[in-house]
Amino acid sequence: MSSTLLPAYLNETFVRTSLENGLDYPNHVAIKIHKYIIRSATKAGDNYLSDVFRMWIRYSRQPNGANEDVSLIVKCMPDVGHRGSVNEQLNVFEKEVNMFRHIVPELSKLVGGEMFAARIYYATTDPVRMIVFQDLNALGFAMADRTAGGLSFDHCAVIMRKIAKFHASSMLMAASSTTKMKELEKQFEYGFMNPHIAEESNTVLDIFASGFDTLIGCAEKWTGFDQEILAKLKCMRPLYKDRVLKCLNQKFADGYKVINHGDLWINNILFQYDATGKPKDAVFVDYLCCYTSPGIDLNYSLINCPTFDVRENQRDNLIKEYHKSLQSTLNGRYEKIPTLTDVQNEIKRMNYFSLIAAISILPLVTMDSTTDLEVSIDALVDEQKAEQLRLFQYNGKRYRDSITKLLDRFDKEGLLD
Repeated sequence: MSSTLLPAYLNETFVRTSLENGLDYPNHVAIKIHKYIIRSATKAGDNYLSDVFRMWIRYSRQPNGANEDVSLIVKCMPDVGHRGSVNEQLNVFEKEVNMFRHIVPELSKLVGGEMFAARIYYATTDPVRMIVFQDLNALGFAMADRTAGGLSFDHCAVIMRKIAKFHASSMLMAASSTTKMKELEKQFEYGFMNPHIAEESNTVLDIFASGFDTLIGCAEKWTGFDQEILAKLKCMRPLYKDRVLKCLNQKFADGYKVINHGDLWINNILFQYDATGKPKDAVFVDYLCCYTSPGIDLNYSLINCPTFDVRENQRDNLIKEYHKSLQSTLNGRYEKIPTLTDVQNEIKRMNYFSLIAAISILPLVTMDSTTDLEVSIDALVDEQKAEQLRLFQYNGKRYRDSITKLLDRFDKEGLLD
């Protein structure tokens, strides 16, 4: 059975194919479907590039297996509207299938079986791009509430420790051979900014730049907003696209490189809790992946994940949590383990990404729930819809409080000059 308003391709044939391919991958297993239920798994504002569904299935292995239940997640990326073009430009589907099918299992083995992601069951492009995963909720993982104002220090510390293990595992992989390193450089050449897309055709770059315009327009009307900072923002506006591209596509030979998750915000992280309700582990979803400085993940997550107080008062402590985890994971296995200073240098190298995240991503993160506006990638590109949505996002109290403080920091760091 299935609910109404679901894509026609989410049917019993698809359910059976997903299980037959994924239960004992790479071996194929014959099953009988006894019952299934499919429901939407996300709310407006949770996903911009895909539709996500949860499938509960009762099945039995053939010829005479007992009944079993399983819960799976289906990520659908239909080639419609601007979602299709953005998925194409960022190579989202191909990257994710490669990561979940091949790279993540290898990374996990390198660090004692650490769980970095859900197990993939099935992937197809017929009739649309779809990936089927195990349901992390069934394993005790849950998404935090995006509208609660950010994550506590304990949550953020878990993220730092986990992403450090992920980065460390990719360093061990890259160090295994020159061939492997070159493979990573080719497979994960870029994250948000595909350097092979002409600037005038780059949809994500246009979205980032339009967000900058909205910030300036809103800040002009905010009572008490620092006029010197506003003037600097206006001066920077003609340069913003070039600076975004320069930051995200920079090449360097010093420091250290890792596979970055690439899009570490609250809704791409699920947590597992102990008996007292304290977060003890995290798993990531929606890997955008790029092989470059860890400053990508660190700057981005330190802007988009914490509460206002944690971001302002615990940033250094969170960086230390990351370094301790990186160091302990690499200890005795890596020739030149990055020092805390090395980590700080990588953050500094990619510091402009903090500004990009604060101006172009944080408004989406801090946005209050709404049923009155369309929340999608198309709504961010369509001129009329985008203006309504952005004004709602950028004028939110949480965002205004955060960006005012962050811009003051960026100004002191010279990022607005």
